Amino acid sequence: MMKKCTKAFLLSLLLVFLTISTTYATIDNLPLRKGMSGPEVEELQQILVEMGFDLSVDSIFGLETEKIIKDFQLSQGLLIDGVVGSQTLLKLKEVSESIEYVVQSGDTLSEIAEQFNVTLADIFAYNTIKSDIIYVGQTLTIPRRGVGGGLQEQVYNNTIHLVQPGDALIKIAKRYGVSIDTIKNANNLRSDLIQVGQRLVIPYLQVGPSKNFRLEKGAFIWPVNGRISSGYGNRIHPILNTRHFHGGIDIAVSTGTPVLAAAGGKVIRAGWITGFGKTVVLDHGNGVSTLYGHNSQILVKVGDMVHVGQVISKSGNTGQSTGPHLDFRIMLNEQTVNPLHYLP
Repeated sequence: MMKKCTKAFLLSLLLVFLTISTTYATIDNLPLRKGMSGPEVEELQQILVEMGFDLSVDSIFGLETEKIIKDFQLSQGLLIDGVVGSQTLLKLKEVSESIEYVVQSGDTLSEIAEQFNVTLADIFAYNTIKSDIIYVGQTLTIPRRGVGGGLQEQVYNNTIHLVQPGDALIKIAKRYGVSIDTIKNANNLRSDLIQVGQRLVIPYLQVGPSKNFRLEKGAFIWPVNGRISSGYGNRIHPILNTRHFHGGIDIAVSTGTPVLAAAGGKVIRAGWITGFGKTVVLDHGNGVSTLYGHNSQILVKVGDMVHVGQVISKSGNTGQSTGPHLDFRIMLNEQTVNPLHYLP
């Protein structure tokens, strides 16, 4: 009788364990692919949403989830198969984990938020702080969300600054809250020298795409300063030696030159593209996008919201290229237009 009770008890424990294991199944049950469903897929989708991807959490691994996984794999240099195996999962966890940041002398919460591309609300939510007062040596948890600074609806615009006696670029940059490089690239300045009476275009800060973005003269800043080595239009391909249409402008700069976002936008491609090498593509809203090709290093990931003038990559010589330069393209509804019509 005792043996029967013991067996029944052990059987009950086993059933309970199996029920719990099924209920709390984890994403570690790999691989996950299109057509699957269940709690593992739901957990995967939650991670993607926390990373800033626009995705419905429905526990179904459909076309939407597969496309996001492929974009992520492209940005991380992984095999692009849309399947979440051990390598893809490892990268997902690595990218989505929070960062422990130790406050340095001179830091402010606003600067830290901008540095890690998160909102102040995110920092407050992840830390037991009641105000924006922080101290050197304090450890802050920074969520690695990549969703930007929460200003997506701020419209890109410019203002004009008339240089006054005593003005310097660093002083003007601080006054308007933009970087010196942003002002230099907006005005195609080759040095920090400015003159009294000079009119400078100052871009307002725009983060992320905007439905009100207008494709017009001055809508973009120059992503780098350099000589245009190849213009927009028909040309002889420098490698293939055949006549073809060049959909952008090539700007000759040395390898490692910081490449700036020509306008605020959302990163929709960040990885290797055949012909272009290491490439970043930004969506600015209203059907307008920009492409930055042949980079040596990419500093953003798919889903990031970037502001005008933010360094998104470093120039290089990857892909089909005869020397270090930036291939810069502006597209309206995926059709290229002449960048010189819209740059300062």
